[in-house]
Amino acid sequence: MSVPRTSWSQRFGRFLVKEIKLILWPTIYFFCAFNLIVFTTNLMAHHYWFALSSFLFASVMALIVGKVILVAHRFHFLERYRGPPLIRAILFKTVFYTVVVALVRVLEVFLHIARDERGPSVAFDAAVAAFTWQHFTAVQVWLFVCFLIYVTVIEVSRHFGTDTMKHAVFGRAG
Repeated sequence: MSVPRTSWSQRFGRFLVKEIKLILWPTIYFFCAFNLIVFTTNLMAHHYWFALSSFLFASVMALIVGKVILVAHRFHFLERYRGPPLIRAILFKTVFYTVVVALVRVLEVFLHIARDERGPSVAFDAAVAAFTWQHFTAVQVWLFVCFLIYVTVIEVSRHFGTDTMKHAVFGRAG
């Protein structure tokens, strides 16, 4: 009796479907969260409600953050405070993700400075002149809250089980 072999394309297809299923819910959540941040920032700071470049950047960042979170779940040091009390793991992961995103935001500014056609020194001076602590802090608070919600749901779901969470949120099926 011969064992049917799967082709390379079938294995790749299964891998791709598995990865998409893993990244789907975090990406949807962060897509909504980051675009809400962009929307409110545009309303408050720029006095308009839509900017295509900001929307596209927030959407791409949601994809990146969704995948980074899934990869980060494999890091053992993030599981350092796993188990009761849950608040330790929730706050540890929330602060970790918030700091990483803050570093990515700073790196993004430096990439814009490096690619600016006016030259790095002029671009740096313009970036420093445009920087405000109020805007930076407001966005970081939003990010902290978004990560706090996400990590809380994940940790509580992991602790009590997905079936218990589904029952608690949606009630009894049927």
